[in-house]
Amino acid sequence: MSESDRSDAELLTLIAGGDVRAVGQLYDRYSPTLFPIALRIVRDRAEAEDVLHDAFVAVNERAGQYTEGRGTVIAWLVTLVRNLSIDRTRRRERRGALAREVLPHEPPQSVRDPERLTSEASERDKIRRALASLPEAQRQTLEVAFFEGLSYPEIAARENVPLGTIKSRAARALAALREALAKEGVSLGPPPAGSDE
Repeated sequence: MSESDRSDAELLTLIAGGDVRAVGQLYDRYSPTLFPIALRIVRDRAEAEDVLHDAFVAVNERAGQYTEGRGTVIAWLVTLVRNLSIDRTRRRERRGALAREVLPHEPPQSVRDPERLTSEASERDKIRRALASLPEAQRQTLEVAFFEGLSYPEIAARENVPLGTIKSRAARALAALREALAKEGVSLGPPPAGSDE
């Protein structure tokens, strides 16, 4: 069997045994899939490259912990990259918040119109109520897609369900959300072109 024919699980077994070439093979196989996931979350090419590097350092350290029965190797890698990307984004946001707190010459925030603040708070409450009215699976799919930035294939890989299930769940969720918001007097606007794909 040639090296390129080895299964993902076989590569992880080799990595757990200290085979650094197997790390490179797994990287070559999946970095084209994993890099866009990191980039979509951290929104910076250099940081996404750092995330990918950190992920494969972690793979090298944790390969022996992988259990085949708990999911595919790619699902494990997607989850690892996603978690590292979210952690990095949160750290960056915390650093930004800290910098804003300690900079004494930060210009004061402009005073906002109380009517506008009240209107925005009301809109947020309506959106929260509309989301809460959705079935749990539909609501979670929307929240993961919008708040974590995962694509439908990434959600399908993470939840270990068919891509078609995620797409139809998301389409039903958006339709139900649109209807619930219409009852609240909030418009999402027209559905985006190709939203059924």
